[in-house]
Amino acid sequence: MKISIQYIAGFFDGEGSIGLYARKGRYNGFTIKTQLTQNKSKESLYILKFLKTKYGGNMSKQKTLSGSIKYNWQLGINGIKNFLKDIMPYLILKKQQSKLALYWIKNRPKIKRDRCGRVIRFTKNDVAFNNKIVEKMKELKKYKK
Repeated sequence: MKISIQYIAGFFDGEGSIGLYARKGRYNGFTIKTQLTQNKSKESLYILKFLKTKYGGNMSKQKTLSGSIKYNWQLGINGIKNFLKDIMPYLILKKQQSKLALYWIKNRPKIKRDRCGRVIRFTKNDVAFNNKIVEKMKELKKYKK
């Protein structure tokens, strides 16, 4: 089975998600993830394994509320950039979310350390920037009539 980048973009448009999440900890950091979830089948396993091989990330099995099994592929910040850049020209529903995610990756506040190597808390401006991106991402995900 040949998988085209156009197919992957359509699959992600329909079944994928992009999220910016606050990290729990002392320094108000954020992380970004993409995710694709699909009911268990040979075909879905093949596609998600293809994505894991090409872009990295993690794959897991999860039990649904009905007791069936679904596969979940998650991609962290290290692979998101290449993945989103590859599929961006073919996205429709998640194009703006993807652009925002890539903007955040490029401009996100960097973790800083003091002379002893301890993480320094983000400034108020850094926290405000992250929160603004989170709110914009939520806005883009809302259904609009």
